Amino acid sequence: MRGCLVYLASPIHQQEYVSWLRYTFKTFLLHAGVSVKDRGLATSPEEAARLVEGCNYVVAVVATGGSEELILSVVKAARGAPVLIVAQPYANSLPAALEAYPLLRGGNTALVFLDSLDPSSVGAVRKLRSAVAGLRGAAKLRSARIGLIGEPSPWLVYSRTTLEKLRERLGAILVRIEMEELYELMDRAEPSEELVERIYHGAAAVDVPRGRVPNALRVYLALRSIVEKHRLDAVTVECFRLIKERGTTACLALSLLNSEGVVAGCEADVPSTVTMLLLHTVSAGPVFMGNPSIVKGDKLMIAHCTAPIAMGRRYTLHSHFESGLGVGISIQLEPGTRVTIARFDPEFRVLRVGRGVVEESGLLSRLHCRTQLWIRLDGNAERIVEESIGNHYVVALGDHVDALRAAASILGSSLDIL
Repeated sequence: MRGCLVYLASPIHQQEYVSWLRYTFKTFLLHAGVSVKDRGLATSPEEAARLVEGCNYVVAVVATGGSEELILSVVKAARGAPVLIVAQPYANSLPAALEAYPLLRGGNTALVFLDSLDPSSVGAVRKLRSAVAGLRGAAKLRSARIGLIGEPSPWLVYSRTTLEKLRERLGAILVRIEMEELYELMDRAEPSEELVERIYHGAAAVDVPRGRVPNALRVYLALRSIVEKHRLDAVTVECFRLIKERGTTACLALSLLNSEGVVAGCEADVPSTVTMLLLHTVSAGPVFMGNPSIVKGDKLMIAHCTAPIAMGRRYTLHSHFESGLGVGISIQLEPGTRVTIARFDPEFRVLRVGRGVVEESGLLSRLHCRTQLWIRLDGNAERIVEESIGNHYVVALGDHVDALRAAASILGSSLDIL
């Protein structure tokens, strides 16, 4: 994705100040670890429109007051590409942003105010980094191709969406793929002995026959081929039909794909897979989709058999929980690991998020899916039950609530913080 940086200034403002601001902000960006192409300074609506042409997302720095019309022009000229409006402490930047933003709220934009441009200001640096991560996440969804292999699992009676709704609300495209295509690729796939050995011997413990691993890896190779063929940004598969018709599971395949940065969800749950793609993009790391299986006060257990191997400090191989077939994954995280959980409702109008700390993890009970994460939230976990917006929640390492706040603003979704 092409990210663009533009500066917006009144034509009457002193050039010396604008030059200083651009130099200062460039240094600030470096400290924030943000990389965007500097397209230059606009002092007229025509210049603003020209500078954002061809950009997938835009960081628009309000350099001075009197730039309200320029802010509106940038958003219009971006033609649906998300825009982050950055206000800063000098030259009436914030007043200009506050005047223009009410006309833009919910229209592919988010506003962030930096109270300092000093690179040593940890809070300001973190705020910009998070806002740009959210901007990139929203931009990813705007252009995403989501692969749906098969049909949503029949028990997902609420967690369903349509091609039209996905396109209307997020701008994403749903690509329908038949299970037969997956099966044909599985029949042709032959995992190398090196891959089998790496997965088998890389595990801290194994309680499934070694012969199950190659069959599970055929699913992985087939899914990877489908992602490449259809140019997908994320994929989800009707995995329980796979169990019934092929006697294996997608758990290991999804674990490996998510470990490699290829977003892959199970049960053909499109809303959860979209959530995975957003959280993966803002966190730049693997994500895990699971069931909230126990909720008590500020604690909840999220469990599934598909946790990314790359997410934990160690992993073990087990059978799939419900069927006893295939290969399921159990990972362990360091106690005290900070995590973010998130879920879109099926209408993509609410993005629920929470932050917390992992207290225990691994295969703690034989009565749940193989990876179990006990998370103590900063907020009230009981709301997951009392105000349900469906089942699966997505987990990412780190605190990304501020990034998701920016993404929700751009996508026109309401942010619901647990």
